[in-house]
Amino acid sequence: MSTLANAEVSIPTASPDVIEALARTVYSSIALDNDFYDLWTSRKLSPLQIAIFARNYGEFNRAFPEVLSVMISSTRNVEARTEYAKTLFSEMGYGSVEKAHSVLFDAWLAELGARMGASERLRWKTIENDLEPLPETFALIEGEKAMYGSDNATGAGAQLALEWQAYTMLRRLYDGAALYKDLWKNEDEFHEACEYFYAHIGAAEKEHKIESLKGAQQFHTDAAARLRIQNGFHRHLELFGEFWNATARAMKAAQ
Repeated sequence: MSTLANAEVSIPTASPDVIEALARTVYSSIALDNDFYDLWTSRKLSPLQIAIFARNYGEFNRAFPEVLSVMISSTRNVEARTEYAKTLFSEMGYGSVEKAHSVLFDAWLAELGARMGASERLRWKTIENDLEPLPETFALIEGEKAMYGSDNATGAGAQLALEWQAYTMLRRLYDGAALYKDLWKNEDEFHEACEYFYAHIGAAEKEHKIESLKGAQQFHTDAAARLRIQNGFHRHLELFGEFWNATARAMKAAQ
């Protein structure tokens, strides 16, 4: 946890456009250009392969509110804390448990399992009991906690990386989910089942991008702070790339 001694001054001395330019480099990073997305969006997969994806992504999904709470508690900057709190409130369904993002993900997974004739295989509780998360999944989560609990600039850079890749991440996850649309006789019911994806690509992730940018701009005070923002940003993208590539390897091995 940070203390008053390591809290950053909140008056920026350099153009915030530098931080936005950094954020936009996410689209060419390994976090979004990796083996998992190639596999996920190219063809239908077996229930076991989907379960491997769900075990690892679901673990990250569930841990993210805990990770974000570290970020909130590690800064005394009220403006940054407010922006991160908005993101956490969204993750937890704006106070409605049935709209919490992990609950929506589980609902989509269960519905897909039912349509594939693999209801038990693709229930979260079954997946959680039967499969262990990959080491790279734990590395991602623990790496996030370490960066978010570090100095404010490093944590802000890490959060900037997460949120600016997240919209494309969710859009590509939806692209893969759409391959199974023909399993629904009623197309409207397919879209109802995909609320997890629509909650993100419709509004939430666009808002989170703005919130993370504003948060990082609060700690862009000088060249040294900018370097810490950049380091947190790039390290987080590396962790995501390793996570997704490891998940793809495990899914291919299951095939």
